[in-house]
Amino acid sequence: MRYIGIDLGTTYSAVSIIDNYGKATILPTPSGARLTPSAVYIGDNGDCRVGEEAKDMMQDEPNNVATFFKRHMGEADPCFFVEGQGEFTAADLQSILLTRLREQAEQVLGEKVEAAVITVPAYFNDLQRNETVRAGERAGMQVLRIINEPTAAALCYASSTGKSLGNRVLVYDLGGGTFDVTVLEVSGDCITVLATGGDHHLGGKDWDDMLIAYVSDVFRAEHGIDPREDFEAYTDMLYNIEKLKIQLSSRESASISVYSAGKRARVEVTRAKFEEITSHLMSSTQAKADEVLAQAGLQWSDLDGVLLVGGSTKMPMVENWVRQFSGKEPLRGINVDEAVCLGAVLQAQIEVESRRTFGLPQGQVPQGMMRINDVMSHSLGAVAVAQDGSCFVNSIIIGRNKPIPVVQQRAFKHRTRPGGPNQLEVYLTQGETHDIADIVVIGRYQFNDIEHVGTGETIIDINYSYDINGIVQVSALQRETGRWLQPVKVPLPEDMSWLYGSPQGMGGASGRLSIIITVDLSYSMMGSPLAKAQEAAREFVRTIDMSRALVSIHQFSDTVQPLCELTDDPRVLERAIRNMSLEGANLANPLKEASEVLEPRLADSKPVIIVLTDGRWTSKNRAIKTSDRCRNLGIDIIAIGFGSADKEFLERISTISSMTDLDHLVEQFGTIAQELNTGGITRL
Repeated sequence: MRYIGIDLGTTYSAVSIIDNYGKATILPTPSGARLTPSAVYIGDNGDCRVGEEAKDMMQDEPNNVATFFKRHMGEADPCFFVEGQGEFTAADLQSILLTRLREQAEQVLGEKVEAAVITVPAYFNDLQRNETVRAGERAGMQVLRIINEPTAAALCYASSTGKSLGNRVLVYDLGGGTFDVTVLEVSGDCITVLATGGDHHLGGKDWDDMLIAYVSDVFRAEHGIDPREDFEAYTDMLYNIEKLKIQLSSRESASISVYSAGKRARVEVTRAKFEEITSHLMSSTQAKADEVLAQAGLQWSDLDGVLLVGGSTKMPMVENWVRQFSGKEPLRGINVDEAVCLGAVLQAQIEVESRRTFGLPQGQVPQGMMRINDVMSHSLGAVAVAQDGSCFVNSIIIGRNKPIPVVQQRAFKHRTRPGGPNQLEVYLTQGETHDIADIVVIGRYQFNDIEHVGTGETIIDINYSYDINGIVQVSALQRETGRWLQPVKVPLPEDMSWLYGSPQGMGGASGRLSIIITVDLSYSMMGSPLAKAQEAAREFVRTIDMSRALVSIHQFSDTVQPLCELTDDPRVLERAIRNMSLEGANLANPLKEASEVLEPRLADSKPVIIVLTDGRWTSKNRAIKTSDRCRNLGIDIIAIGFGSADKEFLERISTISSMTDLDHLVEQFGTIAQELNTGGITRL
């Protein structure tokens, strides 16, 4: 199988191969160029040109040349129109570009190219990743894998320099149209991504736009004319401004000629002025780098280096800025224009050898080959009803920066009717907030042929996952029948305005939950029991539907100590879990303090107390009296015991109880959260 690596860039693309000496190398085009402009020309007569030929047509027929279309990947609306030839989406244009890259490679190699690994920005979402895969397939290639650009660059660095990246490295990837920042850790033959993020609307083009604005302002001050309002003058500036930017990378000043409405001016730009007018763009990259570093739980001082990647990092201001805010000297030894592409073919080699020689599935590699543990920069969720039933919200199911592949389950209670049709519809989202206006709805899935059950209510366990490419997969199981339901992905409605209205007839106050997790932290919990209790609490927080639940963490021993108030913020809960500490013996009655917090909320939510204990309580009689009062008030108590916990006592004070062990504690708390998501505990 002849395979290649493809860096599908916003401004330039490149192709790489493994040469006869086993080395990753850039494959030149038939004309000898190492990079291909990501440009497509379509003439009124159907003539199609790609790359340098398309870019050369910009001055003569700018309306017929598409550039920077990578920024529109994932959008259903066309981004390019040619009279007589129709409309083209970004995916259509990417397919044309990829076809040309494949054909050029075949011309140079003299043989058919069958497969490729294609790079994408780490910040690409599911729609953009899916469209990239489909564009590659439409171009006549098997897409072995898509790989995040910063990760590919790190793979290239580790392979080509023979140097260790160090333990922890930040990859700063500023290309022509996108910006990615990734924090990763290297250990032996494994690259583990800790956190990633970015902005696919920030790149070298934005520096170009600032130069155009400055040059236009100077011209207007001299002649009273804004050349941007002159189509030919503006097109000419677009063509020449990149040359000016490149010159400013090696000179202290450079100039550009502007001609508009019979007036001409030669505008000189100093490097200092260029850096001044684009300082806000540099600040944006720093803010994003700081954010991703914080998500990884690190500070700049924790890093062993910063790797600069992407053509735009050749601007001196970038290196100086990164050196200043990171306190690190940039790692060197790779071509910033080519590193991503070379990493792509190295990953292709790993994929092919793993399958052909060792028969391993995608994503698994034999010992000795570089293994990549990547993450997704977007949380995966579903449209749900808010706590008060007044609006729709985003319910996060898989948080961002989870290692991929990853699977998470969410249970839904669904009412069935005899004779059907019984159908469940799920709207999947990507985004980091509960606010429905700040997220992207990426898919609509229908589950048909759900069997009617005797009570009329069934539980559907839906599995959401990111595969090794960061692409979403969905499956479902009907719990009562044990039958897997096949999802049908259907188009999103053209009118999605209902998302911003009231979910009439759905949810309401009765669907809200107020939950207190109270954990026995007497000295018998020292060591593994404490660590497992913290892990179990984290699993509960990950699994519970935060769009309809408030959660608080308490600990008890000699006294009861609330570690946080009721909240739907996972960050607050994580701090509370981290602050768990051992203290004394089982003297306190944790039910009393928990019920006092929950009692004022009885009118607008369903209150639940979850107790975790490993020992016998001194305050049994007081706990029993409090539990009876809780039962009268309608407060459910779920008791989980292990170790030397008193099984009969836990049964007496709880609505439902269970004995478990440390090996199953985390799973138990996940089950509790899933059951509460469906409307109540039906099993433990």
